[in-house]
Amino acid sequence: MHNTGKRYSETAKKVAAGRARKRRQAYEKDQLEKQQLEAQEAQKWEQGARTPNEKKLELEQKKAEKLRAKKEREDLLAAEEKVLGRGGKGKRY
Repeated sequence: MHNTGKRYSETAKKVAAGRARKRRQAYEKDQLEKQQLEAQEAQKWEQGARTPNEKKLELEQKKAEKLRAKKEREDLLAAEEKVLGRGGKGKRY
């Protein structure tokens, strides 16, 4: 390496500014990486929370189907009684 004729005092400010810039860029890069990791972790938690229990869903679906069928039968029975003229305080057979 040969001497270019510049003194240390002439380049010291540039060297310090370059080092400060590199430190700032490294800090910003680290912060960005941390934010991305946090976002990925949050996404994993959300995905884990979204997966429902298959058996539970199946049971709820069966229960809803039974309730719908029961309501349908009751509605048909009520319509039939209305047509036959039954109603009031009599016994329901």
